[in-house]
Amino acid sequence: MKPVIRSLNAKLLLIVIGFVVLSGIIGAIRVGFGETQRIQALYDNRLQALSTRYNSYLENELDSRLQALQSARQVLLEDLTQLPQRSLNIAEHRDADGAYRLYSEHSAVFVHQDTPVTEQLNRQIAASGRSWDYIAPVLSHAFSGLYFISTQRMSRVWPSTIARAHKPDHDVTHEVFFQSAAPANNPEREARWTPIYFDNYSNVWMTSLVLPVYINDTFIGVVGGDINVTYLLDKLDDLDADGNQIQAFIFNRQGELILHSESSPHKTSGDDIYPTLSATSSQVDDLSDYMHDVASGELALGTIYREPAAEGKLNIVANRLTQMDWMISFYYPQSVIADAFRESMMAVYVNILMLAVFLFVVLFFSIRRIVIYRIQALADATEKIDRDRWYLSVPEIGQDEIGRLGKSINNMLDQIRHLVRGLDDKIVLLDKAGAESRKLMSAIENSVSLVAILNKQWQLDYANTQYWQVTGFNLDEHCEGYQALLLPQKNSQQITIEGIKAEILSGKPRLEGEDTGQWQAEYLAVTGRGERFWIMQTITAIMGQDQEPEFYVCVGQDISDLKEKQQEVEKLAYYDHLTGLANRTEFKRLLGRALQHGQRASSKVALFYLDLDHFKRINDTFGHEAGDQLLTEVARRLKSELRDDDVVARLGGDEFAVLLDQVESPQYAYVVANKIITALNRPMELQGKEVVAGVSIGITMAPDDSSHIDTLMKNADLAMYQAKDKGRNAFQFYTSDMNLAVEQRLTVERELRVALKNGQFELYYQPVIDLTTGKMVAAEALVRWNHPTRGLVLPGEFIPAAEDSGLIVPLGKWVLKTACYQARLIQKSMHRKFSVSVNLSARQLNDPSFLTNLDRVLEVTSLPPESLVLEVTESTLMEDSENVIPRLEKLRLKGCSLAIDDFGTGYSSLSYLKRLPINSLKVDRSFVKDLPDDEEDRAITSLIVAMANSLHYKVVVEGVETDQQHRFLSDCGCHFGQGFLYSRPLPADHLMAMLFDDVAP
Repeated sequence: MKPVIRSLNAKLLLIVIGFVVLSGIIGAIRVGFGETQRIQALYDNRLQALSTRYNSYLENELDSRLQALQSARQVLLEDLTQLPQRSLNIAEHRDADGAYRLYSEHSAVFVHQDTPVTEQLNRQIAASGRSWDYIAPVLSHAFSGLYFISTQRMSRVWPSTIARAHKPDHDVTHEVFFQSAAPANNPEREARWTPIYFDNYSNVWMTSLVLPVYINDTFIGVVGGDINVTYLLDKLDDLDADGNQIQAFIFNRQGELILHSESSPHKTSGDDIYPTLSATSSQVDDLSDYMHDVASGELALGTIYREPAAEGKLNIVANRLTQMDWMISFYYPQSVIADAFRESMMAVYVNILMLAVFLFVVLFFSIRRIVIYRIQALADATEKIDRDRWYLSVPEIGQDEIGRLGKSINNMLDQIRHLVRGLDDKIVLLDKAGAESRKLMSAIENSVSLVAILNKQWQLDYANTQYWQVTGFNLDEHCEGYQALLLPQKNSQQITIEGIKAEILSGKPRLEGEDTGQWQAEYLAVTGRGERFWIMQTITAIMGQDQEPEFYVCVGQDISDLKEKQQEVEKLAYYDHLTGLANRTEFKRLLGRALQHGQRASSKVALFYLDLDHFKRINDTFGHEAGDQLLTEVARRLKSELRDDDVVARLGGDEFAVLLDQVESPQYAYVVANKIITALNRPMELQGKEVVAGVSIGITMAPDDSSHIDTLMKNADLAMYQAKDKGRNAFQFYTSDMNLAVEQRLTVERELRVALKNGQFELYYQPVIDLTTGKMVAAEALVRWNHPTRGLVLPGEFIPAAEDSGLIVPLGKWVLKTACYQARLIQKSMHRKFSVSVNLSARQLNDPSFLTNLDRVLEVTSLPPESLVLEVTESTLMEDSENVIPRLEKLRLKGCSLAIDDFGTGYSSLSYLKRLPINSLKVDRSFVKDLPDDEEDRAITSLIVAMANSLHYKVVVEGVETDQQHRFLSDCGCHFGQGFLYSRPLPADHLMAMLFDDVAP
């Protein structure tokens, strides 16, 4: 297809026009977007300001009218309480229709035809007349009407036409003015506004402000003033500078429209004297949803919202008229924004058009002068050059890009002339290279090796015949990546294409066109038919100019037969032919690798040496074939009981070895040894009979025992013989001390579980004495173990094991519950205050259920929380202070007392102590045993007591054993003491007896 426009001038003209038009459009869009936001913000600010000003104006107006009416009520009350200057009898002013009417200069009186004439009625008429003569002229500018309605159906009203219009049987006490302020509807005696109504006398819409009138706490009537509602929106045009752009309306708390600046209210149908208003349907439809949302509180006051309407969106804001409990809302239609935007954008478009014309003229003639004329000259000169006139050159005008283009064309012409001269020589060389290439391709095609060439994306570009025959791929099949290399993507050797490329490129770079390195490996290949065979793959990368591979030459050799023979040799050399397990040589190699890994990872390795206890007897009894069957079954059971990463080997005869890598502690080896003994103690069937082989195991740990292979093998062998000496079917750790410690600890843990289950624990209590009075005030709960064979076991022998095994948590729960129960029993029996101290371990404190359990114990035992003292060691606090302190705060909030046990043995600082929510310090017995003779202990103890007193902590001293220590500590200012001087730890019943005697030993 031929181009429509060939002239560069025309193209340039179109480009400049397009550029100028596009720039103008973008500029207009950018300016228009900002102008819309600016105008919207301007009108929103005007709306907000008008709403605030007008709301303030109305509030002031309503306040002034309320104050004026309150003043009128005060004048009336003063006149009502004064004696009349002249007598008046309303009975003399009865009209022909039966009603009583009296007219004066500024007001008139109307009395119902059935109202009895009394002295009180005459006084009210006379007093209100004096008041209205004074206040009516003053308040006529503030109210359209002013009235006083008494409970005796008398109405004093201005203007007089209202009284003249009343029918004789009209009961003024039934009017809304009276009812709104009457006590039944206004017990608070506040000012009230009536609903808007249409006054048939004055033919205007009104609302009335009414105030109740009380004399000596007796309701006598109401004072009210009528206000023309149109004045509420009369000032809107004065405050709106643009006039009629912003409209307003008023609505009540029920979301009903009251007044609108664009329309007048409409009367409801009926013959009521004061009919209520009704809004036009169009106003209600447009604003009803907004009014209801504001009235219900869903939309906030003082905030501008965009509300949909029949003629477009409205920008609207509402505020509250607090005096009348109404809402006044102001709005302007979105069309105002659109009109202002159009006016503003017209000026913008004119400016942009003028700028566009100017830019077009400047750009077009500048580019034509600087570029087009010179390119035209260059094009004319180039057209004259053909294959017979290579000697011609083009003009080189100027030093800019066009001048450089002319120089480049001339340089290119020089190169072409040089290429033409050498072209014949190249053709001869290419013919010779083609002949050599055909010979090479013939050799590759007929090769027994699998030859393939992959491009830089590892896609197959070429493969010889042997490759297609072996792989089974179709010639038109797309092969790439792992498939082209016959390499499974998930392979045991973890060979990846990325790894191959990285290894090739790690070689030393060579010249362009030569391979930079080779990658060679053996792996199990998979053909397109799913067949597997071992291949020796060699991949060579041919590099390009950027020293990146352009393509890869892959040459593969089928080495399946060689691999099978190699595996057979390795299996004979490194694996036991009977059981298939590793032999001694392979096991020692694997042991060496495990030791190296353990040294890098700082982990332990466990080596088991196993010897079957009764193999020789079984072999002699059942024969060698049965013995081989037994060995095979032992190997199977050993592998089934161990992890996949663990190593099982047969060292020879009936000797086996097990290697456990990454062992955390000797306890794990203990567990595995028990599993192996249990597995091999299960009967095996040989020749129709069940036999039990039994096994003796020696265990050694690396690097604890040694890091040398031969030494570890010897250690495990010696330990195995020690296990046989113990009676066979057992295991023995190489280090006797370690073995003893492990056995003792596991025995204690096992017996602790039994003790918890069988209730072998008991609480002893050591009294805490008030050093001032010498009386017992508390006791510390100390757990003892009634061992069935060892007798009474002290905590130091089993608490560490309980801590390590986690049994301290259930044991602590039992201690807490028992101590609280017995403490409450003492309180009930003795009718006195008594506290019990319970020690908490770090594991208990970190137990998520501890706080819940504590609440349950206090609730079940009914022990007051202040009678429970929870002791935490100083070392526990220092180990994890950031987490411990919040937990202590929770305990303190429950009302429990907190104490630091063994104080002085840690490294608490004064600033740290100030953060702790504790009540007391327990000075460790190590500071007391040499008192009062040791000067250093005296100084330390005195310092601790002084520091505790400054922090308002109580001080409890442990280990008091002599009278001299008691006297020194008492003089020093210690509060409480505990030790053998007062009593050794006692069972609960002995403690009760001591409390009854109330005598410290």
